Amino acid sequence: MKKSFIIASIILLLIIIGAGGAWMLSQKSEPKADDQGIGHWFKSQPPRASFIEIKDLVITLQADDNRPRYLLLDVVLVVRGEEQSAQAQAFEPAVRSATVGLLNNQPFSDVRARTIPELHDQLLKRYQEEANQLGLKTLPFDDIMISKMVFQ
Repeated sequence: MKKSFIIASIILLLIIIGAGGAWMLSQKSEPKADDQGIGHWFKSQPPRASFIEIKDLVITLQADDNRPRYLLLDVVLVVRGEEQSAQAQAFEPAVRSATVGLLNNQPFSDVRARTIPELHDQLLKRYQEEANQLGLKTLPFDDIMISKMVFQ
């Protein structure tokens, strides 16, 4: 009887140790956001992207029959953080001017034939040139998106 009690105790102890080990392993494989240790205090999180809309840019284009055609364009500036957002808002008139300067009086068929990525790259290049003329080394925003292109 003493022998069977010792064997049963050992088996019970092994089951408890196995269950405890399995529980500990399952806790390590699922890290929680608030249980990252001291290291997460020293990591800086990049600011989330926010957007500044520049709406209703109306650009006059040349038609093949010399009558005016129009492009209605909305551009969105992608910014990160409050400081960059304030700088981008202050730069908005330069974005409007550069956009109109790039596209105004271009042939309708040429502008219509451009793909969105081509126009995106041309606008970014023109914005960088405008920033350089104003004494800025970099653009006060990370990227742009074209949210509306309506031809008339």
